[in-house]
Amino acid sequence: MRPEGGDGLLRVIGPAGLTASVINVVVGGGIFALPAVLAVTLGPAAPLAFLISAGVMGLVTVSIARAGSRVARSGGVYAYAEAAFGSLAGFLTGVLFWTAGVLSSAGVAAGLVESLASLEPALDRPLERGAVLVLLYGILTWVNLRGVRAGTRLAALTATLKFAALLLFVVLGATLVRPEHLVWSAMPAATDLGRGAILGIFALAGMEIALGASGEVRDPARTIPRALFAAGTLIVLLYLSIQLVAQGVLGPALAGSSAPLADALARGGAAGRYFILAAGAVSMFGWLAGDLLGSSRQLFAFGREGFLPARLGAVHPVTRVPHVAVVAHATVSCLLALTGTFSTLAMLASVAVILLYLSCCVAAWALTRGSSRRAWVVPTLAITGLLWVLSSATTGEFLAVLVVLAGAGLLYRVTAGRRAALPAPAQAEYAPGRGDPAAHARMERDHG
Repeated sequence: MRPEGGDGLLRVIGPAGLTASVINVVVGGGIFALPAVLAVTLGPAAPLAFLISAGVMGLVTVSIARAGSRVARSGGVYAYAEAAFGSLAGFLTGVLFWTAGVLSSAGVAAGLVESLASLEPALDRPLERGAVLVLLYGILTWVNLRGVRAGTRLAALTATLKFAALLLFVVLGATLVRPEHLVWSAMPAATDLGRGAILGIFALAGMEIALGASGEVRDPARTIPRALFAAGTLIVLLYLSIQLVAQGVLGPALAGSSAPLADALARGGAAGRYFILAAGAVSMFGWLAGDLLGSSRQLFAFGREGFLPARLGAVHPVTRVPHVAVVAHATVSCLLALTGTFSTLAMLASVAVILLYLSCCVAAWALTRGSSRRAWVVPTLAITGLLWVLSSATTGEFLAVLVVLAGAGLLYRVTAGRRAALPAPAQAEYAPGRGDPAAHARMERDHG
């Protein structure tokens, strides 16, 4: 018998499936262009951005794992914030989460079509480009509507192909590295390090999207921490290797490259360029698969609790998938990709992601307080690191986020009457007090 959660979703995602989903979400198309962007900001010292952001994200990962192990229903960071601080805080966090996710999905989809257009120029024309985008989201929607198992299997397959391709890039590119290109003599300015860390955190971000399906995770107290640690370790090592190889091969030319990984392998022959372009397409497709699996569950949570139409909270009677939410998320993502407006909101998405992590770390602090005398240490360190990175953002970027939050607050007030008329929603399931693992296991048994 398959375990079913209190909200009707099947808990069938294990450590391997969740690890694959996190990898697919995090290692997206950005890594194929990011080395050049970091080189512009930090030059040969660009690996420092990954080291700093990896340290901050390590603390964030532990905080998310602690919060996730105490909230066993779908909604991800939205559910964590709600369990800790109530409905309004959870809703605002959820709005930031979904907005960043849907904008990123649109951008990655547009990037995928652009990479294909480098091989087939006809895809630059609006009609052909639009047709490919609609077909792309149609395929992803069809796979996810078949059931959560189908979505995680697709994530596992594309994660395997993607990592194999990127590892091959590292191995082949390492033979072309010139050591003198890796030398740097001066420490970058603090401002440059901060901006680089923003890019690094954005590159490492995405685990909260896969955890949007936490209500479908089997034994979340054990599965979530293991999956986050395994995925995070693999991703950081891979990113550092890619940055070092790209810098070592291209040297000063890296900062001016629009396709740094492809240009690096092109130094060894034209076949390398085609290989890495294909790998980028696989990477972006896998990212989109993971995003649709996780981000649609945010709409599902909003629908169940009355913030959005109740239909979004429906679960298919056969597949147990929140099918309306899946279709809605795919549709909005596709429409945004068709407009091509994501590039103007890229930094807004970055700031929103960091704010998401701040909310989750604060929620982790609240949910774990009292479990031990030092439970507050890791979330506090994570919050401090995120605030330092966020201090490099501009005033305009903060104002844009405030507009989003203001609109969300208005929606919260407008829907208050409708939500009050609904039956009281089930409280977020989390282990209070001392956070005893045995007590949490009993909670999973009783409610799962």
